[in-house]
Amino acid sequence: MSNDTTSTPKLWVLDTVGMLTTRPVCISKIIYVPSAAADDILFKQWNDESTIATGCKVGETATITGNDTITGSGTALPSTIVDGSVFEIIQSSGLAVNKGVKALVKTAGNDTVVVIWDDKWTNEAAVVYTWRTFGTTTALVLKAGASDASPIHLDFGEKGRWFQNLVLETIDGGTVYVYLL
Repeated sequence: MSNDTTSTPKLWVLDTVGMLTTRPVCISKIIYVPSAAADDILFKQWNDESTIATGCKVGETATITGNDTITGSGTALPSTIVDGSVFEIIQSSGLAVNKGVKALVKTAGNDTVVVIWDDKWTNEAAVVYTWRTFGTTTALVLKAGASDASPIHLDFGEKGRWFQNLVLETIDGGTVYVYLL
C-alpha cells in the first residue's frame, strides 16, 4: 500500500488490506486492475459514534505482543469483537502511545484480537485497557467479470463521493488506484 498525497490529483495505490483513513474522505475516481477474472475488492466504512462493544473488565488485564496482537485474561475481550470491525484502545494503565490508535481487526476469537495497521501498537504486558469497537458497513464492492480481468473504472464526477472512515477489507488480487479530491 502506498500513498501519494502531495501530487495533484492525490492518489492511493492499494494492493493489501488495511485502514485507509480515520476521517471522512472524498474520492473522485477508483480504478481496480484485478489479477484474475472474478477478483473483487471490498471497501467498508464506520461511524465513530456507533460502537458495537466497549469494555473494561475490573481485575482483568491484557497483553500486547508482536505490535499487532492483544490478548486478554479471562473475558477481557468479548465475542462481539469480530473480524472486519474496528478496534480502539481509549484508556490504558500502561503506555500512552497505544491509546487512540484505531485498527482494523484481522482475526478475533479466543479472547485475542489481531489487527492490521501501519502504526502498530507498542508491546506491553499485564495492562488494564478500556477499549471500544465499531461495526462496519459496506461502502463499495467492485468485482471483475467471471471470465474477464479487465480494469474496472468507477468515476464519481467532479464533486466526488464522500465516505466515512474507510477500510479496504478485501482484495482478492491486483491493484486499486484511488484518486482523492
